[in-house]
Amino acid sequence: VHASNVCATLLTALLMDYLGRRRLLLASTFGAAACAALLTLAAASPLEPWAPPLCIAAAAGFVGSFALGLGPVALLLPAEVFPAAYRSTGAALASSVHWTAQFATTFVFLLQAERLGAAAFVPHAALLLFGLVFAAVHVPETRGKSLDQIEKELSRS
Repeated sequence: VHASNVCATLLTALLMDYLGRRRLLLASTFGAAACAALLTLAAASPLEPWAPPLCIAAAAGFVGSFALGLGPVALLLPAEVFPAAYRSTGAALASSVHWTAQFATTFVFLLQAERLGAAAFVPHAALLLFGLVFAAVHVPETRGKSLDQIEKELSRS
């Protein structure tokens, strides 16, 4: 699982300026949602011979998907989309929310798993699908654009 995180992070560093932040964010969100669904399937079928390997592959895929876009793009994009006057404050606030959400997810997961059992990943998949739709509709592509260009484009919309 840690290897998938490292590999995906290195891949992201190479691909972010080539493919663009938006495309990586969308692919990452879709991949994480799909892996959460596969984890749910594996957890619901613990006695099936395919469940343990699926669980391992889906967990590694989830971590890799997160490292591909949701982690790094969510930290870079705010510094590009906030107007210059609010950029540092906006990026710091976005980063704080990002890390707080990760902490909260980690903190409550065992309780969530205890209460929801095999459906423990369903809320994650649902939030990821919401995030996928939100990003597809509202997140602009910033690749290859100056901060001034991005600010002008966003102020027009």
